[in-house]
Amino acid sequence: MPDRITDALTRRRLGGAVLLLAGIAVAAIVLWPSGSDRTATKRLPVRIVSVPPLGLGFAHPRTWKRTVSGKVIRVTSPDGTLVLLFSSPFERPGRGFAKAEAKSALLKQLAPAKIVRDAPSRLGARNVPSFEVTGERGDKLVRALVLVDSSKWRTYVVTMLTGENPSRRRVNEARRILGTVRFGKPRRIR
Repeated sequence: MPDRITDALTRRRLGGAVLLLAGIAVAAIVLWPSGSDRTATKRLPVRIVSVPPLGLGFAHPRTWKRTVSGKVIRVTSPDGTLVLLFSSPFERPGRGFAKAEAKSALLKQLAPAKIVRDAPSRLGARNVPSFEVTGERGDKLVRALVLVDSSKWRTYVVTMLTGENPSRRRVNEARRILGTVRFGKPRRIR
């Protein structure tokens, strides 16, 4: 019996380590520039984010700021013009329900608002349900791209918030971050 317990713990640790190493490898490939000019290539320092209780992992440049508020992880660009929000509001798979709830909440928050796009987008290695809303917050126009995905265990909502005309550079950085997102089995930290 103790051998089975030890084997189970080893598999869990190995699974978590594999998820972390895969995230690091993906971050290295996606976030670090490549090119034929070997002398001028400078690697971008990245920060790996792993949230085992949510089964969530991703990478972002160290210049971006990360904060946690309740069950929401906020990653903000250095100039504050773009914000990525990562959350897992539901402990069960349900992409359609999560998308409908997010859409309803954003249309109310950004009223008068309208949906300008409702089509799949890339999150990690997958095409996932998404939509884009434009609306107002105070006297400023706000754009929100919402991506919804689920694993066998949880549902995730990722939101990218920008102003009216975000810089191409920041949007590309955000897309690279979104490309590193990985979901796995949630586990408790002891």
